[in-house]
Amino acid sequence: MFESLQVTPELVDKVIKPFSALAEHGVLVSAGHGTERGEWNTMTASWALMGHLWNRPMAALFIRPQRHTALFAEEEDYLSVSFLDTADEKMREALKICGTVSGRDEDKATRAGITPVYHDNTVIGFEEAVLTVSCRKLYRSQFDMDLFLDPQVIIDCYPKKDFHYVYFCEIRDAYLRSK
Repeated sequence: MFESLQVTPELVDKVIKPFSALAEHGVLVSAGHGTERGEWNTMTASWALMGHLWNRPMAALFIRPQRHTALFAEEEDYLSVSFLDTADEKMREALKICGTVSGRDEDKATRAGITPVYHDNTVIGFEEAVLTVSCRKLYRSQFDMDLFLDPQVIIDCYPKKDFHYVYFCEIRDAYLRSK
């Protein structure tokens, strides 16, 4: 069902277009330790970065502290980023649901029509994902209001002062859905 591949920039560029995927529809950021409800959570994210830092392929993931996924992200060593086929209306709807429904309140996977999988007993992915990347956390911080150089960012993006946690993660593995 999935092929585990070595992560290279060429692989990610070939399979997905991270910049377009994030800007247009978002991705699923997940954390957890199993596939039963309560063992994991996922959220739609449109703010993320992928690139090269510290001589490694990296992802920077941003999670607001009030998100249910933040609880799992704090506990786990790994996070995942799953890219859905947004040409499929059902997958665009799944991204909307995962961005508006809390896993605290209901089984969002069932409602969104996606099926969680636990890749190599390390990260949560989804059967419907075109690609899931496994990300090992290396650094965590939280945005500090006093360090913003442009106060308009706070006005536009943080009216409640609920500043994101930022996780810098090494991309370790890629799980490509078999055709």
